Amino acid sequence: MLLRAVPMTAALVLLAACGGSSSDSAEEGGGAARAAGDAMQMAGAAATSEQTPPEGLTWIAVRDINRVYDDDNSPTDRPPLVTEPPEGMITPVDVSPDSQTDWRMDYTEAGSTQWCGTGGCRQRLFVSTPDGLVQVFDANADTVEAAGNGQIRARVHHIYCDAEPNEGGCVVTLAYDASSRRLVIVSGPDDFNPMGFAQSE
Repeated sequence: MLLRAVPMTAALVLLAACGGSSSDSAEEGGGAARAAGDAMQMAGAAATSEQTPPEGLTWIAVRDINRVYDDDNSPTDRPPLVTEPPEGMITPVDVSPDSQTDWRMDYTEAGSTQWCGTGGCRQRLFVSTPDGLVQVFDANADTVEAAGNGQIRARVHHIYCDAEPNEGGCVVTLAYDASSRRLVIVSGPDDFNPMGFAQSE
């Protein structure tokens, strides 16, 4: 979970709301301090989830959604143009350990099965670097989540580990390598390509 700093005044208000003084914390086994800490974490998480995605990522999402309906031979047979990504399609994550926001683009939320199959839907990760965002994951997966310490965990198609379809696929753990600006496999199927979708287009 990516947390943002909470201003000191907000921390004091939170502490006061939780019953707050240092003597209370000592008498109650630190309960008030723990409650204040939990509240600060929740506030930080809320601030993260409300971040506005970079304009370039918004543009990519809108382009991809509208491109599904490209048909020069039938230009009027299409839904209205999408001008904003659906809620939940672009969300902040914490992949690279540099305290900067990284971004996940989940095509499950794109409103079309165009990017989905038996191995899940297209998932993309864009990691912050000193030069801007770099794409490090572009593949189909059921889930992709930050696992801490620069790692992500993805549940991918069962063919990568010879699992049965009803076993829910394979789990692969990848770590971000800042020097090469890519993800490397830590555990799981060696033949999984985290950039497989991009390289197949």
